[in-house]
Amino acid sequence: MVEWAQLVYSKDTQVNISSEFSIIKKYLSGIGTSYFKNNGINLAVGDDCAVIAANSKLLISTDTSVAGVHFLKSMPAESIAYRSVATALSDIAAMGGNPIAFNLSLVMPKFNQDWMKAFRKGLQKISKEFQFPLIGGDLAKGPLQISVTVLGKPEKKILLRSNAQPGDILCLSGVIGLGYIGFQEYKKTGSLNNKTKPYLFPPAQINYGRLISSLASSAIDVSDGILQDLSHLISSSGVGCNLDLDQVPVVSQQYAKQCLEFGDDYQLLYTVPPKKLLALQDNLNSYNKKCHTIGVMGGKKLVLSNNNFGSIKNWDHFQLNEISEFKKTFSYFSHMVWFRLIDSCTRNLGEFRRNNYLVLCRVFAFINSYHFTNFYLIFLAGLFSSSSR
Repeated sequence: MVEWAQLVYSKDTQVNISSEFSIIKKYLSGIGTSYFKNNGINLAVGDDCAVIAANSKLLISTDTSVAGVHFLKSMPAESIAYRSVATALSDIAAMGGNPIAFNLSLVMPKFNQDWMKAFRKGLQKISKEFQFPLIGGDLAKGPLQISVTVLGKPEKKILLRSNAQPGDILCLSGVIGLGYIGFQEYKKTGSLNNKTKPYLFPPAQINYGRLISSLASSAIDVSDGILQDLSHLISSSGVGCNLDLDQVPVVSQQYAKQCLEFGDDYQLLYTVPPKKLLALQDNLNSYNKKCHTIGVMGGKKLVLSNNNFGSIKNWDHFQLNEISEFKKTFSYFSHMVWFRLIDSCTRNLGEFRRNNYLVLCRVFAFINSYHFTNFYLIFLAGLFSSSSR
């Protein structure tokens, strides 16, 4: 375990030594302790393991959030903490469960007192909202990322992805696209407002999941885009689906395709046997919640009705990374080709001038990987070639 120490200067100029363990004690302990008894927590932060009195099945889900991939580095620490827990909590909601506790592992590049205070505030906020405590985790130094493991218990029956049946009605808990609109708005304004809140503090549909758990046949949360997550449900159940895109509620018709593609909505996508649909809708209506019917399960594959968008691409970590790596590799070899060309064109120049040109070209080649860099190199190659005559 990393021993992490740093000098921290407070307002009254007193100096404190903050180690890994003192950070844990001050900022990551005592969150949600009032929920220990009701949730069966016997022992939490401060020992090698937490102890839980479990006399029933447990739901366990882990989610990792990486800066620059799952959230913007510029986001407030309070929001980073809240949404890191909320994304893991969404899996408990999808299985119709109640959260009882969570573990959190935090990796951060350096200790900052104000940042940690705000981070703790975000953890306290979501702990209070869903009445479940932080019972353990880890702390280390490195690029910013947070891993959260949430534990829960089933409300009634456990909702699985694999139980959808032919003829089941495909339903959605709420509007798609709030995550996309919030993300775009936050990049513009950098502030918390009605548009950015669903992205900064995404709502986990815990209560909704509990309400549908006894009547729905299967469920999954929409985190990676509705088509991506529906494909998981189809694959697990072994039954296709006819999805009517006209019936999918999106927050903005202007950006409907982006709303369908982006993900980060954390709504619940679920199936209901036709004979139970009315009872489910009545139950939801009594709690002022909606059920959007958007398709029917059947066949062997996903069929899109009223698709006016053409290809719809959803989130895939590794596909995106592979494309990025390919671009980097291609760019590198492209720069090397131009460098060799310039090298051959400047052989007749004086040694001092030639070396200066080559250094300059190296700088241009490696500053960035955009296409205009190649334009510069072509220009310089022509210039040097002319000078050598």
